[in-house]
Amino acid sequence: MRTGCEAIIGWSEPRRFRRVCPLLQTNEAGTWRCSVAASEVRPFWGRVFAYAGSTAVITAVMLVSVIYGGMHAVGYQVTLRQLGWPPAWSELRAVRADLFIEQARANYLKGNVRDAINSLSVAYELNPHHFQVGILLAQFYQSGNPSESDALYRNLMVEHPDRRKETARAWFQSLLMRGRMPDIAELAWRQLVLDPEQASVWIHALLFSTRHTPDIPLLVKASTSEAVPAPAREVIRLGLQVRQAPAADKVRLLVETPSVSGFPYDRVFRLEELIRLGRSNEALTMLASARSELAGRDVARLLLAIYATGGAKDRLRQEFGVLLAPSRRVSAAEVTLLAVHLVNYPDRDLLRMVSQTLGRLPAEPAEARVEAAIAVFCAAGVQKDSAEMGEVLRLLSESFGISPVGLRKLQLFFDGKGAVTHIETLLPSINSLSLELNYALLDRYTGKVEDPSQSDRWIEALSR
Repeated sequence: MRTGCEAIIGWSEPRRFRRVCPLLQTNEAGTWRCSVAASEVRPFWGRVFAYAGSTAVITAVMLVSVIYGGMHAVGYQVTLRQLGWPPAWSELRAVRADLFIEQARANYLKGNVRDAINSLSVAYELNPHHFQVGILLAQFYQSGNPSESDALYRNLMVEHPDRRKETARAWFQSLLMRGRMPDIAELAWRQLVLDPEQASVWIHALLFSTRHTPDIPLLVKASTSEAVPAPAREVIRLGLQVRQAPAADKVRLLVETPSVSGFPYDRVFRLEELIRLGRSNEALTMLASARSELAGRDVARLLLAIYATGGAKDRLRQEFGVLLAPSRRVSAAEVTLLAVHLVNYPDRDLLRMVSQTLGRLPAEPAEARVEAAIAVFCAAGVQKDSAEMGEVLRLLSESFGISPVGLRKLQLFFDGKGAVTHIETLLPSINSLSLELNYALLDRYTGKVEDPSQSDRWIEALSR
């Protein structure tokens, strides 16, 4: 109690130093002195680090709390771990990206498509490895910026090989909407090798696209490559033979060529070709024998097509009447199927029956109901029925709040009054377009290229 403390010289409140040195005390005169002899003085580093550490921790907690509250107020769904744990700071770019994703959804629901695209673009720049952002942006771009859309799909195929199948299906739908037949053929050929479980989908895409833009080398390669599943090769080879055979031999090839066992699409392909050739009797016989192998939806659409091709109008009305009976609960999928049939085989009476059923469809799921309404709109458009198209537009606007800008342009196309003469330039802007409807519209409004001068090349390629 005789030695002063050099450490507190200059302190206005010396007692505060006791936090790190309990040896400091006041004597009877109230003067601060060291309570032990100079030889017994020792440092209290534990207290120093405890006070300094606690101060740092409290400051950090307060700072993180303020930032956390501020970011949540803005809309960032950040966690305390992401703010307070330095190794997790790399995740903050993804958190920022998520905010722009939410903004994109909100803008899209409000009809602000341009703002939605801008928000998605920022999100993708912040997190270019985010699969859902990339594929959403690609889908938005498919109408206004198709080259950028294709670039994004290609990048997603490379960046996310584990989701290549999902990317390929989305890209295929984008290409189909735009009528990009050569690109569809190339993608279908590649996916036949990489996605054999969906061989039926890719064979159909390959044969459809090459019917509109013949690609002899690609079809021959697909029919002979060991990388393509054997059943798929057989169907493609039969398709090549039928295309190049004289008219008198086409039916014989389709009926007499041994069927591919365990591969139902073989029968679907033959039936579709017979219907396309107008051979309803042979198609009906084949459908009867193959009915147990096919999905119910395929049986229904093929049977309706056979009746339409064979001129069996009474049977068609009977089938439509059964499906659309007032006492029966009709599904949106059934209305879509019937409407797509009427795109391929227009009939005003049947169109009235289908359009009157739209009001009876279940409210949920809303997406299926919208898809059915758009299919009916296109069936009416094929017949240039402006009144029916107007009724569907009113339904979509009043019941779903959908802005019918894209459909109005399509109506002008159907009526022959629009400046656009190629339907594939309009389809990408229309949401809820079913794959079957897309195929039907392209098949009706885009020309099929059949070049007889290519026959020698076909025969030579097939002989090899």
